[in-house]
Amino acid sequence: MRLGIKPAVFLARLLVVFALTYVLWTPLAPLYTQLLATLTQGFLHLTEISRDPNLHQVTQMRVRGTAIFFLHRLFPAVHPSGIPAEWVQANLVLLIPLMLATPAQSYRQRFVRLSVALAIALALQVLDIAVTVKSFYASELGAYSEHYYSDTARWVYQFGDAFTQAMDTQLFPFAIWAGIHFKQLLAPARPAPPEAAPRAGVRPSGPPRGRGKKRVKKA
Repeated sequence: MRLGIKPAVFLARLLVVFALTYVLWTPLAPLYTQLLATLTQGFLHLTEISRDPNLHQVTQMRVRGTAIFFLHRLFPAVHPSGIPAEWVQANLVLLIPLMLATPAQSYRQRFVRLSVALAIALALQVLDIAVTVKSFYASELGAYSEHYYSDTARWVYQFGDAFTQAMDTQLFPFAIWAGIHFKQLLAPARPAPPEAAPRAGVRPSGPPRGRGKKRVKKA
């Protein structure tokens, strides 16, 4: 059974859940930021496995306040600006209400879908930060950047950094939500059940046809 989405009901539910998510996310944000930094460093270390000591697991990541900072092991004097955790996590504050406000056949189905959406969002966030780090390494470390990164790699990382920053908070939440609920979004809302038709052989209530008037006898 496919559940259609009624726009008015969906919008009202979305606004309520969005307000609750916005309030509850504030105390959870620092823990999530630390998780994000740890996973991103692990992902970058996987991409930095090399026999060359100048490339082997050179990234160190730390959380300070509400920002994620990264540092190249060979360039301790270079301190790039931190990545604000707010813009990385902003898509969750929109994605969670979208997932919870969409009708589902059961609460279990709704939370399974939410778990899938959060896993996809987390993977995209890790990739987002990793591309930002790689873009910095490819263009801001002078002779090191020129030696270890080609012009093509530099263009790819810079384009990826600009794309993810532009689309992360606006496009990704809707893309994840629409992808998970694709069939449901195309299904119309369920119409009201039709009235039951009278069964064969059963006469409708009311006076019988042709007997509503009394006959008048002639004098």
